[in-house]
Amino acid sequence: MSIKPYLQLVRIHNVIGSALSALMGYLVASEWHIIPVRMIISSLVVALIAAGGYVINDVYDVEIDRINKPYRPIPSGIVSLQTAKNLAYATSITGILLSLILGIFPAFVALITVILLFEYAVSLKKSGLIGNLIVASTSALSAFYGGLAYFTGNWLYFVSIPTLYIFFFTLSREFIKGIEDYEGDKANNVRTLAVRLGISKAWKISKAILVGLMITSPLPYWLGFNIIYLILILILNFLLIYVILLKETMENSSKARGVLKVYAIGTMIAFILGSLPVRL
Repeated sequence: MSIKPYLQLVRIHNVIGSALSALMGYLVASEWHIIPVRMIISSLVVALIAAGGYVINDVYDVEIDRINKPYRPIPSGIVSLQTAKNLAYATSITGILLSLILGIFPAFVALITVILLFEYAVSLKKSGLIGNLIVASTSALSAFYGGLAYFTGNWLYFVSIPTLYIFFFTLSREFIKGIEDYEGDKANNVRTLAVRLGISKAWKISKAILVGLMITSPLPYWLGFNIIYLILILILNFLLIYVILLKETMENSSKARGVLKVYAIGTMIAFILGSLPVRL
């Protein structure tokens, strides 16, 4: 049995990105005062819960994916619905149980995140904006969870900065993803911004958020991050400029989403290196 369809099902590249986000949150919150066990467990919890969220989303998205992404493991018939459900439950429950090692509050946040992800997949995704806000919130919680695992000193102050950044970035990316999935979403009555307001307006709102992020991106340097962050984020902003200048078409949404993935990874690296306890 090939493992490749299951790696596709959990969206392994996104799961690794979520784990990296938790790692970033821990390093930022702790200012590199590393407790290996807590750092590793927080990343594993986030990775497992993210995997469960992606899988359960595909379970309830199967009809939409028959239109938008027929090659995905479930609509293509490579992985059965029941097998996918079992995988979603197993990864999510394992993540919650593992979170208990970190304490009651981290376990509570893990449980709430799982509930939100499952509710999103079952019903809230079709609501449009509420669904987008849940995805943005749960993505931001990945970084926050890493900080929560440290839970000492000024952890909340430092981790709040990338958490807010990730929230607004993910919200914009969700709007763009809605443009990319416009046909399938419209056919299945998923009320995304693109379906409700049209592709052009969805693009304009997404771009407005990205412009806001670009303008405010140097601020963390003056809020305690080092000059490495500032240099990297200014370079990465050229990717945002590229997306902002794209023509507002459904075809370009796929191109934008690919560029924004690179930007997301780059931004996490900028925050990680920018939190190093050095002043250059």
